[in-house]
Amino acid sequence: MNLLKTTKVGWHTGLAVLLCLLASFTAKASNQWLIGSGIYDITGPAADRGMVGYGDPGQTTKGIHSRLWSRAFVIGSPDNGRYLAFVSADLQSITQGVHQGVLKKIAADGTLSPYFNKNNLMLTATHVHVGPGGYDHNVMLNMSALGYDAKNYNTIVNGIYQSIRNAFVNRSTGTIKINQGRLTGASINRSTVAYGQNPDAGNYSTDINDTMTLLKLVKSNGQEIGLIDWFAVHNVSSDQKQRLITGDNKGYAAQLFEKNKGVNLPLSSGFVAAFANSEEGDVSPNVCGQENGCAGKGNNEGNVALAGTKQFNKALSLYNNANELLSGTLDYRFQYVRMPGYQVSSSYTGEGEQTLCQGAIGFSMTAGATRDGPSGQAGVFEGMTQDNEGDSWDRSSVLGAVNGLFGFINDFAGILGFDKNVMGSRTHEACQYPKPTFLPSILSDDVYLYTDVLPFQIFQIGQLALVGVPGEMTTMAGRRLRDDLQNILTTAGVSKIVFAGLANAYSGYVTTKQEYSVQYYEGAHNLHGPYTLDAYRQIYANMSEAMVNGQAVAEGPEPKDWSNKQIVNTIGVVYDDKRLWESFGQVWNNAKSSYHKGDTVKVKFRSGHPQNNYRTMGSFLEVQRKISGNWVTVLTDNDFSTKFNWIRDTAADCLACSFAQLEWTIGSDMPSGTYRLRHRGHWKSGWDGKIRSYKGSSRSFSVN
Repeated sequence: MNLLKTTKVGWHTGLAVLLCLLASFTAKASNQWLIGSGIYDITGPAADRGMVGYGDPGQTTKGIHSRLWSRAFVIGSPDNGRYLAFVSADLQSITQGVHQGVLKKIAADGTLSPYFNKNNLMLTATHVHVGPGGYDHNVMLNMSALGYDAKNYNTIVNGIYQSIRNAFVNRSTGTIKINQGRLTGASINRSTVAYGQNPDAGNYSTDINDTMTLLKLVKSNGQEIGLIDWFAVHNVSSDQKQRLITGDNKGYAAQLFEKNKGVNLPLSSGFVAAFANSEEGDVSPNVCGQENGCAGKGNNEGNVALAGTKQFNKALSLYNNANELLSGTLDYRFQYVRMPGYQVSSSYTGEGEQTLCQGAIGFSMTAGATRDGPSGQAGVFEGMTQDNEGDSWDRSSVLGAVNGLFGFINDFAGILGFDKNVMGSRTHEACQYPKPTFLPSILSDDVYLYTDVLPFQIFQIGQLALVGVPGEMTTMAGRRLRDDLQNILTTAGVSKIVFAGLANAYSGYVTTKQEYSVQYYEGAHNLHGPYTLDAYRQIYANMSEAMVNGQAVAEGPEPKDWSNKQIVNTIGVVYDDKRLWESFGQVWNNAKSSYHKGDTVKVKFRSGHPQNNYRTMGSFLEVQRKISGNWVTVLTDNDFSTKFNWIRDTAADCLACSFAQLEWTIGSDMPSGTYRLRHRGHWKSGWDGKIRSYKGSSRSFSVN
């Protein structure tokens, strides 16, 4: 059909028809994306490794309540061949070293390297506080693990990489729908005194961002492959007494959703549900009081279930009612910025040009967040400033009091090559005012507590802008930054802006200047001084303007690679022991012959150390049901109804002996039948150093 070869009137009519057809084709094409989802186990050492989050070296892993996972999604544009990848990992944070390690593995992979690099890969963390530490290449997050754990680091890096690869190889055309809604009663501002300092606090009806944003990914054949859910809340429903690894409230919400879609990890996969974090800096799940999510203080399991179920229920409603299609542009920008010395213009500070400080931690950080994780250390409190020093607290007394908590910094001083008297230094305090310095973030040329070069990133997926933040942003900091970016990105078709927290590196907190001024926990952990948020606003605004104008941004300085410079390493397993007449996997305390639904089955086995083999994509615990004469595994140590407990044997004649105690609380949805508990593990020989596998099973028992 020749639409143009007509009369003059017909020519205009034909052109209009052609333009309509092209517009229709473009609109249809822009609704279609190349999408894929993937998941992989990143659980790490389930015993004798310090957890990272609360900063307590005595909080060591002693088993598993649920495994930790890396959940990945790739999104591509069929129009221009561009891709981006988003990862939500069950970690305290994505460290600079983890980011660098994943990029190295992708660069070495011929399948992924043509499509992914630092510009279009966003790694984020759920901010779980009860997972094993030691996976940073900087020092701070390794302190509670008493050093660097290369094996845990490699497990995390490989797991994130594998999840991305799985998502990419499983990609196909499909649609992405977006939905938003308010989730009330699931979060509370934990730092209301600091929030109340903001002159714009009265402009908002709430002191938290209680909006949940959800993406629903469905392939063209109708297969639902996953969701990404962003909701700002600290992932701290488990307190400092928790010893079993768990994904906490966000991990539980993800497990509920995946099971709702027929997934039973690690036994079966398919649908991937990522409950990612956002600007959670001053937002707590403990809505009923200190360390109390309404199940009662100390009831970690109950508080996790309550907070996770609230997020799951809201996400399910948003998912089932999602109807707005993401359509339009796929774009991204990435930039490294060295923070100390960065110049911030007066248009952002309102006080003339300002310079960011060398990093430092304030004294109030040693108090912890009162609502979520107080240190319990005598003599410290939130709100310790230079102005009230001498009136409310004494520096030398506090340094003496907290030496027991942070004394290992001094213990490592000689090894690492820095002055052990750095605690309490006043060197940076003029710039950091009113923060009194507890620790500088750079201890020596070769010892950095935190990276000083941060990655900043923005994704555009149609009308959604996803902003990767390398730290914990408070509610008001997020509101001010969101307003800036919305004004710029509207011209690019962006109507929704979401912050993806703890992305690509970790740098503590980002607060407003007013919040910083009172030095509560968040302000004391704002490393680079009172103008940090203003710097973020300037950096992201410049990146957004470049995106709108189709311009590139400067790559910025590459951060240091500390991967081969780790001096203090964690201690591993020397050997496992047992008595001569015993065997690994031997049942110590057996199951009863029968149970009712609601009962808890407990079986204890002679075990090896869980650090010998993490059982990645496997399990230390299996609940098996007898079906047609065969034992079939139906639950693992990833299920919330099970617990794998590792217990050191204290008997005088068995110094390197241990037990594995398996627990299963039988759910009302479990079918009646014959069951058993099975334990799998590995033990290390003290003679040849080899690691060998073992297994053991309980007696069979009936469930009615």
